[in-house]
Amino acid sequence: MAQSFEPRKVLKQIANPLLREFFSRRGELLDVPWDRITEHKIEPVFEGWQALPERQRLEVQVILRDINELADHRGMAVLAEEIRGRAPGLAEQFKAQASKVDKAMWIYLHLPEAFSEATLFARADALAAGRHWKRRNGLPKVTLGVTPEMLSKLGAALTAYYAPKQMRGGCCKVVHYRRQGGSDYFFAYLDDYPDKHIVFDSDDDEPTVRSDRYAFENVFVYNGDDGSMEVFAQGGKPVWEPLQIAFCKAVLGRDVDPADPLRPTFKLDHLLNPDFPLALEASDGVVDARITQMRVAPRGSSGWVEIKADPKASANDIYRKFERWLRTENVTIAGAKVMSTHFALQFQQDRHGSTLRFYVSVPNTCNLKSMPDEKRVVGERCLRRWGVTDDQ
Repeated sequence: MAQSFEPRKVLKQIANPLLREFFSRRGELLDVPWDRITEHKIEPVFEGWQALPERQRLEVQVILRDINELADHRGMAVLAEEIRGRAPGLAEQFKAQASKVDKAMWIYLHLPEAFSEATLFARADALAAGRHWKRRNGLPKVTLGVTPEMLSKLGAALTAYYAPKQMRGGCCKVVHYRRQGGSDYFFAYLDDYPDKHIVFDSDDDEPTVRSDRYAFENVFVYNGDDGSMEVFAQGGKPVWEPLQIAFCKAVLGRDVDPADPLRPTFKLDHLLNPDFPLALEASDGVVDARITQMRVAPRGSSGWVEIKADPKASANDIYRKFERWLRTENVTIAGAKVMSTHFALQFQQDRHGSTLRFYVSVPNTCNLKSMPDEKRVVGERCLRRWGVTDDQ
């Protein structure tokens, strides 16, 4: 996530009644003339916050930063997921909040435990879009019974890897959360190299040099439904391969080959069949599905061609352009392979609105994971229905 944090801007984006409830619950800013200040005129609120004792001031800042971080599509998707799983009766009140920031603040006030977990899951979703997030499949499809002993075993395994190799990670704390969709998240916090920083302590205006032991983070996600695991760890293949092995041994009780590749997850060649039907289900709320772009290569060739459909043409325009390319290059369907495909799903306006655009590349790349959950799950169902997802 790591969105820019501007305190005044965040305060202005939160409705005054929610700000008033927030500070009132904390027993703070009771002298702010809440009934007289207009919406978004928050200088009295900002000044009152800054006048608080340092401990209270910093507590509020941390909360506002978390609210700011959740105020994007990933954060909203996770908060909605938490609402559906924990308190579906509050869904209408959540939707009634005017803005993303209001929604995040409302959850903090009315479902604090959901807010706390949502900040972790939203951070993990953001990490999943980066290059340090790796996935493997072909693991047992089981429902985990997570125990303190299991968490301790995983922590010991991570320490056994990091301490001798990187001379850090001698201390490790692993916490587990089960997401509403069923995935198990393991957040591992390990002590990093000590470092010196210039800091301001308490209300002292003079900076001082302080040596601290900060923590670095690994994230493991196990998906029992499809027998896959994902890991976030910096350091590339030499790091995440042994960490995968350590996780599988500690959590699944299974020895795995470090070189076990991620089996192909997607199949695209069948989409070359002329006017391949992208079947839809009414329950998904999708009124149109089409392929907007294909990257195709003649078999045995190192080259490829990218074909784009005309967005104003019919749904099968990509096939008309593909047929012209086949004739020009004297290539048959059997002699070609699809390297990547871009899809567009048009939703009914009374459902999710707008269009979901995503791509799939063989063997195992897809950007659906970074999409809002309510649309992502529809896209995943479509891929299964169209035979793109490997039925393993």
